[in-house]
Amino acid sequence: MAGISRSSSIVAQGNTNSERGSYTIHKIAGFEMIKGDPLRAYEIWYENSCDSLIVAIDDSRRDITRFLVISDSLVIEYICKDRFFGASLVDERFREEGLSTETVNLDKREYYHQKLITQKAKTETEYLKLISVYFPRLLRGDENIYAEK
Repeated sequence: MAGISRSSSIVAQGNTNSERGSYTIHKIAGFEMIKGDPLRAYEIWYENSCDSLIVAIDDSRRDITRFLVISDSLVIEYICKDRFFGASLVDERFREEGLSTETVNLDKREYYHQKLITQKAKTETEYLKLISVYFPRLLRGDENIYAEK
């Protein structure tokens, strides 16, 4: 994605307890969306995968925060409303910006398991860590994207 620059600081690191290995979350700058409004954005890198994720955060509405997760094969969002946090199909506002998902790439069974991940309030960084671990499970055929060491 052109125009995006990763900051030098690492926001968080952890282990996915999967074939992807550990993840690293970086804050990125220069990410604009939704009628040109800038959003806070992060990039997630995995130890054993060539793919990375972009997570753009839209908290323009007072009662809800949307974590838009963009990968090469799937775009999905995680919703944080009150103390509820879980996966959702992409909101119309994002679809209008051309960000939609092909459900052929979505593991529907896992998607329904992720409709509610937690009901405990967390920080933005803690939500990013949950996304780092849970999002790869949504990808149908995810076992084919790992790099070999």
